[in-house]
Amino acid sequence: MKETAPGLYRYLVLLIGFITLAGASGVSSSFSVFYSTLLKEFDWSHAAAASVYSVNMLVLAASAPLMGWLLDRFGPRWLFAAAAALVGLAWMACSTLHSLGQFVLFYGGLSAVGQTALSLAMVVVSRWFQQTHRGRAIGLADVGTGFGHVVFVPGAAWLIATLGWRMAFVVAGAAVLAVIVPLNLLHRPTPTTGTPSLNASTIQGALRTRVLWMLCVAHLCMTITTTMVNVHLVEFLVGTGTLHILAASTVFSALSLVSLGGRTFFGWLADRLKGEGAFTAAMSCTMTGFVMLLLLGALATRWPLYAFIISYGFAQGAGGIAIAAKTVEVFHGPRLGTIFMVVTLSGNLGAAFGAWVGGRLFDLTGSYALAFFTAIASGMLAIGCMWAGRKGQPQHSP
Repeated sequence: MKETAPGLYRYLVLLIGFITLAGASGVSSSFSVFYSTLLKEFDWSHAAAASVYSVNMLVLAASAPLMGWLLDRFGPRWLFAAAAALVGLAWMACSTLHSLGQFVLFYGGLSAVGQTALSLAMVVVSRWFQQTHRGRAIGLADVGTGFGHVVFVPGAAWLIATLGWRMAFVVAGAAVLAVIVPLNLLHRPTPTTGTPSLNASTIQGALRTRVLWMLCVAHLCMTITTTMVNVHLVEFLVGTGTLHILAASTVFSALSLVSLGGRTFFGWLADRLKGEGAFTAAMSCTMTGFVMLLLLGALATRWPLYAFIISYGFAQGAGGIAIAAKTVEVFHGPRLGTIFMVVTLSGNLGAAFGAWVGGRLFDLTGSYALAFFTAIASGMLAIGCMWAGRKGQPQHSP
């Protein structure tokens, strides 16, 4: 098939990426609402229920390189459509849950495979824009991630309260099938833009670079940090008596609403300060948010909650934007999809560990305080790794 020259169509690709990431993120973030509900329905332990999310992240990690290769080989059209169909059907199947094993299979396994492919929307968007605008393009597409949080989290809470959790799964799955599947059938072959890195033409070459491994470790540590909130925030707010479930879900949506401007800003910042500078700023805001949660648990006042929403919300997803922009900058070329998913694999491993360890630390201590301190330490390590990767970056061919 002949390649399509970039033009106004690139903005349609940006819109498709926005909506695809909104659906993928909504599926992931609304887990926290179902998590709190299913804990009470089935009397599972916090660690056991959170392990479903961990399995989801492990499957995402295991399937990431394959999905990246499929994108490089066949393009996004049928890959993304099939992936969205799998996610939608898996969520509808979750409405039949009667055991933890079924939840692991449907959400932890089948949905995860589809989510892996959909997360590549950033890569597709980046291929339609020049290097000087890729950070902003990635940031604008990733605004869809925040939009998905805004819509899906309170939407899931409302559906659960109105129709029950089983019908909530059905409606969410049907929405994915009705919107994301047909939209991704509009994709055309991506153009070749820019000069590829000397080490981006093969995955073997990329694996020999220090920057790739530092990106992987930074991504792993970052997702350990963020998953402590993404999975456990609703339960933390409900369990401490701060808010009831619908209000706690609204806080999650408020974070995502604040992040809409933050994602755009950090995309611009990645073009200005490169990935390392944008990542440092983003993680600093994230760790400040954890300090606010610790204060919220210790003080009988609400102001730390509002400060948390502003600080953590503004940087929500921004670390991922910085890592994506850095990966595209260094490894832009014919194997970008595969290389990008190697970096994604490490992030999924971190998220799997972060989800489980957050629940486990709560089970051991009866509090999320130790989990939040662990998250702060992991965030500091992520910043160090991001800067350590600056040395030994691959050179670009003339």
